[in-house]
Amino acid sequence: MNNSHALKTVSLSQYKEILESEINERATLESPATLVFTDFLKTSPFTMHMDTIIDQAMAAMRTAHVRSIVVTDSNEKFRGIITTADLMSRKVLSLATSSGQARNDITIGELMIPKEKLVGVTIDAIQTGNIGELLQTLKNEGCPHMLVVEPQHMRIRGIISSSDIARLLQLPVEINQRASSFKELVDVISSGREVS
Repeated sequence: MNNSHALKTVSLSQYKEILESEINERATLESPATLVFTDFLKTSPFTMHMDTIIDQAMAAMRTAHVRSIVVTDSNEKFRGIITTADLMSRKVLSLATSSGQARNDITIGELMIPKEKLVGVTIDAIQTGNIGELLQTLKNEGCPHMLVVEPQHMRIRGIISSSDIARLLQLPVEINQRASSFKELVDVISSGREVS
């Protein structure tokens, strides 16, 4: 049984000021990278099993207002990452056509970027680096999201996102997707995104 009680409310008719975070006022490219780091010690990662159907994943991402999912296997072990851009790309149609599946049967495990194709940045680099360095790393790798790792424990510690950087700095941030194979190059060109 739920023992929660409603909180007391107050009228807002006399309220005029909006409090703004000091972080937003002073954030620049030289600000600490930790300002845009989602630490999984403080915020649980948004994860899904690799056998989740892509439409279910997209609906869950919209509901949770996230743009990436950490993909796990049935043993809860890290297997890869998938983003809303992946789920809305031509890769879905291409995969359905090449595998002879209906679009509705494709799983995120089939579409994700497997961990073998991902690079990350260490927690030490995040703790000592700045936002500009982080942004340049994302641009160099052609990734709008990058995982943060703890090499000494061989585990994923968090995630960084170009959209979080853009929101904090209140600047547009463009990350050109990098193709690592001819097939990916065709997919990128077909989707209309720039290639770096």
